[in-house]
Amino acid sequence: MSNNKAVVGYNMRGAEYLGGIDVFLISTEKNVKLKSEALFNNADVNSVTFSDDRVYAAEATGDVTYPYPAVFEVLGLQGANLVLDGNSIAPLASYAGTSAVFQGSRVYATSGDNGALSVFDSASLDLPEYSFDLHDARWVDVNDGKVVVVQGTPGQISVYDEANMTLPPDVFSFSGANVAESKSTVQVIGGKALIAAGDNGVQVVSLATGNVLGHVPLPDPADLVLDPSVVVTNAVSAEGDLLFISNGEAGVYVAQADTPFEQDWGETLHAITVLGRLQIDALQSVNHVVYKDGLLIVASGLGGLKVVRLSY
Repeated sequence: MSNNKAVVGYNMRGAEYLGGIDVFLISTEKNVKLKSEALFNNADVNSVTFSDDRVYAAEATGDVTYPYPAVFEVLGLQGANLVLDGNSIAPLASYAGTSAVFQGSRVYATSGDNGALSVFDSASLDLPEYSFDLHDARWVDVNDGKVVVVQGTPGQISVYDEANMTLPPDVFSFSGANVAESKSTVQVIGGKALIAAGDNGVQVVSLATGNVLGHVPLPDPADLVLDPSVVVTNAVSAEGDLLFISNGEAGVYVAQADTPFEQDWGETLHAITVLGRLQIDALQSVNHVVYKDGLLIVASGLGGLKVVRLSY
């Protein structure tokens, strides 16, 4: 999301490659307009990011032209319209591109399993400027001069210096992200990594020491009468003192920290209290959330995209 524009990626679970990219304009929670769409009959779109004039996508493709299924694709963006003329594709390591983020003059992409963090100069996107081998790289975020990659099986974060990517990263382990081939996002905010830790809820980790500064447990599937396999923390989004958590078929949970996330928490444990949850209709697994300026965007699997206005 940026201003009133949201770009959304779609994929197909299982072996079939099928996906899409939508561009929406959101003036209010009740005025959401689909402005442009690109459909892919041989690619999953696992993550998208965008600048003023481009959309960047981390994908998995069935096209045997590339050495691995994981690829990074760039499409033009004119206002709210996708433009296919001049689009380019660069190969990534491993079986799937898992995330992409645009920051400054660079685009950062991850690819999973025996994958990597690939760093592209936005002016030259054919080959990465840097590439660092990382096991099970699931998501990347960039903020406050830090580039942070969350990895799974076992769970850890690799923290790079944005100004000098060649320096060895600081690596800190955390409990969670133990489910193979799963999604785990990370948000860098206030010197902390907010980690969607899969089978261990949300972990808030200091980027300086790796200390755990806060934790929101995974909901108990038995309390919700759900199979444990469909309850997993796969994405987080924070602003102010509010934290929004996507927990699969358990829905969206909202929690409140005792101190705004943008502030320095030091190295002490802080309380994060669950306030409630937004229940989505049956079989609509919440796969991603983004919260910004009072609008909550929810990717709800078979239920499509939800736009919710929050007031409190």
